[in-house]
Amino acid sequence: MRERRILSNIAPNLIDVYPIVLPDSDLVVRAGLTAYDLLSFDRNRVEDPAKRIPRHRWLDSGQALYHDCLMICPERLTLAFVRSASVAGALVANHTRAEELLTERGAVVGAIVRDTLTGRVLTIHCHVVVNATGTWVFDTLSESAITSESAPAVRSEGIYLITRQLTDRMTLHVTDHGHFSCAPWRGHSMIGPTEKAYRGPVSDWRITRESVEEFLAAINAANMLPVPLSLADVQHAYGGLRPLTEDAGGDTYNASRAAEVVDHGQQGVQGLVSAAGGKYTTSRAFAHDVVQLVARKLQRRLPRSSTGAVSLHGCNTGPIEAFVESSIRRNADFAPETVRYLARHHGTEHDVVLDLARSAPELDSTLDADGELLAQVAVAVRHESARTLSDVVMRRTGLGTLGMPDTDALAATADVVAPELGWDEARRDSELQTVVEELTLPW
Repeated sequence: MRERRILSNIAPNLIDVYPIVLPDSDLVVRAGLTAYDLLSFDRNRVEDPAKRIPRHRWLDSGQALYHDCLMICPERLTLAFVRSASVAGALVANHTRAEELLTERGAVVGAIVRDTLTGRVLTIHCHVVVNATGTWVFDTLSESAITSESAPAVRSEGIYLITRQLTDRMTLHVTDHGHFSCAPWRGHSMIGPTEKAYRGPVSDWRITRESVEEFLAAINAANMLPVPLSLADVQHAYGGLRPLTEDAGGDTYNASRAAEVVDHGQQGVQGLVSAAGGKYTTSRAFAHDVVQLVARKLQRRLPRSSTGAVSLHGCNTGPIEAFVESSIRRNADFAPETVRYLARHHGTEHDVVLDLARSAPELDSTLDADGELLAQVAVAVRHESARTLSDVVMRRTGLGTLGMPDTDALAATADVVAPELGWDEARRDSELQTVVEELTLPW
């Protein structure tokens, strides 16, 4: 709850207060919501009045209404963290694979990494390596001769489905097999997540028709949505694997989601720290703990951390609604929905996109119902380290996060990226094919 409040302050354009309805509200739910209000007593110590979270209340239907927060675009929030680190002096690189820990006399002294775009292999020497490879964290250890940890036998698979909009409020449904929500999002409904055991290499995981059909069966069996759903209703599906710090066998739902920082020096392997588990909301605090441990290992005194108080890069907007409305008035030559989308997703840097669209009319085209512009594509390459078409479509814009983009919009996006990155026609076509394959549903 503390970290939720901090995120609302340091990235107000990317965090929204969100109403949630609990259709089934028994005494346990009532007690839980009361405790929720009490434990988050300081939830409204926020800089933007729009981020204040009201107490829960009961609707005439007997359902419970409470509020939480939602990231409107996790991809751009991640980018804001990365760019903040870069501004603070970090050297950052994407499309880089850690292939091997570099060791000397029983200690970790660096890593061998590969640039996956060029194939170039680099040897990086350092005093401390932080193994923060997410779902691969234990694989990284098990593949090194001096670390004996192995990956848990089971990981947790979670998927979301995108359908036409089914409800105008987010509803949270608890069943015997876990819980899922149905949330209105960008004119659609986002339904999920699932909770299913996955065994096998991380790199082999894919969304499968079987997993989607199992989830649809669970949704329909719960009978909690306005209409039953079939495979034909699914416009998009995505997901991934959750890294767990314990092996709970097949019971991934009740497995710990705790974050764990491991100093391998306590096991006789100096120069290595592993950061495993956790969740997005608490990632800032988790990173703080990791850095504090590294500082102790290096015997360095750090200044007081400011990451809980300083806005992320591009997010120093002040109260977000006033920021958006001011921008709409200043940029009356653009559609209001375009300005609103850009102001929310690009924050204080959204004028860069608008100015580019003005100066280059060929980049003024609208690509989707959100009002996104071709100028965003050029900005993604020039200023946001996008190096593939997938980067642009899936991780810098919202073009691919609702499913397959319009054919013309996707082709136009590729036409902008290609000259920016010096691609020939064959490379452009290959990048297009890759995106189509990534977004094609498995049925």
